[in-house]
Amino acid sequence: MKIGIVWDNGVSKWMAQMFEPLADINGADATLFVGEKNKHDVKDIKLKMQRLTHREEILLGAARPAESIGRLVGAPFKKMDFYYNSLGKYLEGMDVVESSEASRTLYTAACLKKRGMRFKLIMSCAENIPYRQVFDDKSIYVKRSCYGAVDHFIPWCDTIKKTMLLEGFPEEKITTVYTGLDTELFKPVDRDAALLREFDVPAGDMVILYVGKLATWKGVQMLPYAAKALLQRGYKAFTFLIAGKGAQFDNIQKIIKEAGIERHFRYAGFVPYMEMRRLYSSADIFVMPSFPTMLMQEQFGMVLVEAMACKVPPVASATGSIPEIVGDAGLTFIPGDFFGLADKIAFLMDNAALRKELGEKGRRRSLAHFDAKKNALKIYGIYEKALACPRVPSAGGGK
Repeated sequence: MKIGIVWDNGVSKWMAQMFEPLADINGADATLFVGEKNKHDVKDIKLKMQRLTHREEILLGAARPAESIGRLVGAPFKKMDFYYNSLGKYLEGMDVVESSEASRTLYTAACLKKRGMRFKLIMSCAENIPYRQVFDDKSIYVKRSCYGAVDHFIPWCDTIKKTMLLEGFPEEKITTVYTGLDTELFKPVDRDAALLREFDVPAGDMVILYVGKLATWKGVQMLPYAAKALLQRGYKAFTFLIAGKGAQFDNIQKIIKEAGIERHFRYAGFVPYMEMRRLYSSADIFVMPSFPTMLMQEQFGMVLVEAMACKVPPVASATGSIPEIVGDAGLTFIPGDFFGLADKIAFLMDNAALRKELGEKGRRRSLAHFDAKKNALKIYGIYEKALACPRVPSAGGGK
């Protein structure tokens, strides 16, 4: 089975690890397509990759001038296609093509199907806010014009599936497969004292780790509020270690300075994905204080799975898909309730046995539900099922 994986310019080790085990399945021949302006480093990805270049795209387009000009002039929005001519070349003969949702690659793949290519189109689904695409004209256009060309949908969790059913997606075309994690890469290792010294974390402090964007909807502004609440209750030996970058970095620092709690915060900045295990294994508690907005809520929370795989107990807000992902391996609190966040952190700080118990549960849960090797077999089974269905022309297959 020839499999093409197209993901716009968002190809990363994070997303690729769920597909990497396909390379070990007998009969599977998977290719990951990487654009010239891809946003992430791909050197550690263990999949066959095909680079897409602007030069080749222009040369291939020159061989089909009428179609190329027509697609540019007739496109309903700017930047609709993703290497249309190149994918037209490389996807020829593919049995299955997998794409992310409401994306340029999905639009391009759907258009190529309408042109006559006979691959089965599979779409990974992460959206868990009903009808969110209506707030973006381009996204809703892709949804309305392309989803009819999709042969099967794979939501990353059941919370997403429920959202799809609410919107009226056909249940027979939906199969949930949890996003897979490399559980050999993310596994518990000894606490890295040298790493903590590098970030100037005081010896003996309880390390409370946050990993993610420093964005408002991620709730990072809740961390200094929770820290202040912990201090008022008499807790002193703790450090919040923040790994990530984002627009709210300066504002968070302003809050921390105003509250006089600089001693309890350290910043790791951007940490390469292959080094994250050291960071997780050096933490005592993991926090994810996200809260929902009209346009965004946690779709999956891969950092939760990474932390759990490293036996770090999470404290996370009960929003989006988080409760489903955490299960019984962590503690949750009401989104936006920073006093509640402080309560849960304090409870774990006072209970070493519970931290250990939740850590063990998290590791077992990650192996049972989020192991990329197991989940890649499920994905491959969906591909086989899709190929077994008659190849019939699809409605709404793109322009």
